Amino acid sequence: MVPVGIIGGMGPFAGAHYVGLFLEECARLIEADGAGVTDQRFPPHYLFQLPVPDRTSALLGAQDEYGRVLRALSGQMDGLRGLGAKVVAMSCNTAHAWHAELRSRYPDMALLHIGDAAADHLVGQGEAEVGLLATAGTVRSGIYAGSLERAGIACREPDGDELALLMRGIYQGVKAGDNALGRACFSRALERMRGRTGVAGFLMACTEIPLALRAEDVPAECRLYDPGRLSARELAKRACRRGSFRTGESV
Repeated sequence: MVPVGIIGGMGPFAGAHYVGLFLEECARLIEADGAGVTDQRFPPHYLFQLPVPDRTSALLGAQDEYGRVLRALSGQMDGLRGLGAKVVAMSCNTAHAWHAELRSRYPDMALLHIGDAAADHLVGQGEAEVGLLATAGTVRSGIYAGSLERAGIACREPDGDELALLMRGIYQGVKAGDNALGRACFSRALERMRGRTGVAGFLMACTEIPLALRAEDVPAECRLYDPGRLSARELAKRACRRGSFRTGESV
């Protein structure tokens, strides 16, 4: 089995949630092999939960904030390398704006890309277009737009009012411990996007959104996809040697 690492510290509950998703996906692989799920059958994995400056503020603000985030993420990569991690995933969607720079700094490690993992899954589901529920930083940086475009999937981004609802649900809602507010904001933003664009499939492209939004909170014809789970699924495959990788690659 391959030691893997998870970069957290970008919403501690979101980081812990990502580990839970990873373990669930590992358990599915173990069961698929016809083996019983025991402690000893899980692959070695490490979570770094060192605080990272706000990613959206860094992308929308001064250059020194951008550099501070890069240094914090690099510090976690250094720590995971020291622990022997060969494959690394980031629990935060917006942090993938630094993905290319981290890859160039750590060519000896495979750094998964959450947008690519989501796009691969959506192709398999036959989706031609999806709505993006995300932070302003994720929208501006094009983390998902690029991956989806390469897969031939149209990305419908939130407008100003919808983005304001999403940001309120993330920061005043889930990050502040008020999941009810988060759920109300997220479902309202989704319904507005549904009415404006006609799209029915939605990417919950911020780790806080799946912590509050559930399938029963949205119209029955809508489909919710959790990129965090899809990334965790890919990480589990790598940890259990279900996929090959080359150092420095994007997945």
